[in-house]
Amino acid sequence: MFNDVSISLPAKVRGPEAEEEWEEVDWVTWSTGSVTVETESFLILFKPAGGGNVKAKTLGNLVKATTVIQEDQDSKTLIVTTSESLHKTFRMTFSTGADTADFLELASRAEQAHAAASKMQDTHGVDPSSEAARLESSLRTKLADRWPLIFTGAELYGPDPHGEASTEVLLGRGAVVLLDPPETNKVGSYELLFYCEDEDSKPSQTFAISPEMSLTRQDDEEGEGLAASYILKGPSMSAAHSLCFEDGSIAGNFVRDFRVRSRLMDMSLKTVRGRAAAQDLRKDLESLKQRSLAAQAWTVIRLLLVVAILLVAARTAHLVSQDSGRPPLQYLVTIGQDIGSALHLSASATSAAGAKVCEVAFGTVDAGGLRQCSKEVSAQDMRQCIDSLVGYAPAMGW
Repeated sequence: MFNDVSISLPAKVRGPEAEEEWEEVDWVTWSTGSVTVETESFLILFKPAGGGNVKAKTLGNLVKATTVIQEDQDSKTLIVTTSESLHKTFRMTFSTGADTADFLELASRAEQAHAAASKMQDTHGVDPSSEAARLESSLRTKLADRWPLIFTGAELYGPDPHGEASTEVLLGRGAVVLLDPPETNKVGSYELLFYCEDEDSKPSQTFAISPEMSLTRQDDEEGEGLAASYILKGPSMSAAHSLCFEDGSIAGNFVRDFRVRSRLMDMSLKTVRGRAAAQDLRKDLESLKQRSLAAQAWTVIRLLLVVAILLVAARTAHLVSQDSGRPPLQYLVTIGQDIGSALHLSASATSAAGAKVCEVAFGTVDAGGLRQCSKEVSAQDMRQCIDSLVGYAPAMGW
């Protein structure tokens, strides 16, 4: 980025010969602001000073730059040629000599890159940009219902399908495509497809973007002139693959869109694991509750059994001490009768307690007392008896 750059435009649009005759061009100052140059694609962006939220304007890709020689002072003005269709030539005046030198270095690299691209076109007789455009147009038509994200100028390297798995070879040159799942209420499956330029009827490679899949930048150690190269790894992939791009801006867009989908799958996996863990915890809590109730019930049952055994043993000892000459079977019969009597008394006590509770809570009448009142002969005596049962005190003179 270069700050405080003054940019001037030609007074009138001229033909390509104006690039070589810039000394005769009348310049009109346009604006002053910051100039940003992408170091890989050499795209120039200009944002006026004090523009606020105004978006930066694209001036095209940097092609070359020429110094304007000025007498008795350091030259800070350059004539810049870009790929912009309307104004291909700009005059830029920088605030410092260091910024001017850095911009000239970028211009030199851009000029070399354009020369290499022209040489490739002359060698192969095919314009790479036109082939990429054809492939992109074909894929957009083929995948129109899926709204694909297409990144051209890519090369895919991976294990040799006809040789050793450890040997990495070029699998194809073409375009990388990111496909989202159809619109549903679920996350769905995101796919990464690779189409070759010479065979675009179907993808040559298909990868499902799974959780924990990584995309790592690697350096261009072999000096092949590629703008960006990345290593693609994933738990569902049999081996790592390499993706290389000729255009740095296209590579940056691909990395951004890929990481968004990869992180979405990571979050989906964490959500699923969290729900599974919560369900396991609920099951463990329910199991603990059931075990606790069962343990308490079993403890009460064992306590009752012990008490019952002790009572039977005590009753048996008491019977033996009173009459030791009786047969053992008679002792058992007596103990059985005692147990029956105890159960009958317990039931009667429970019934009486329940009746008392109902009487206190709901004002009910004792059944025995009601039967006693029914034996009264006169109606007045019967009413007085019933009033005494329900606790009703009649007013004086009734």
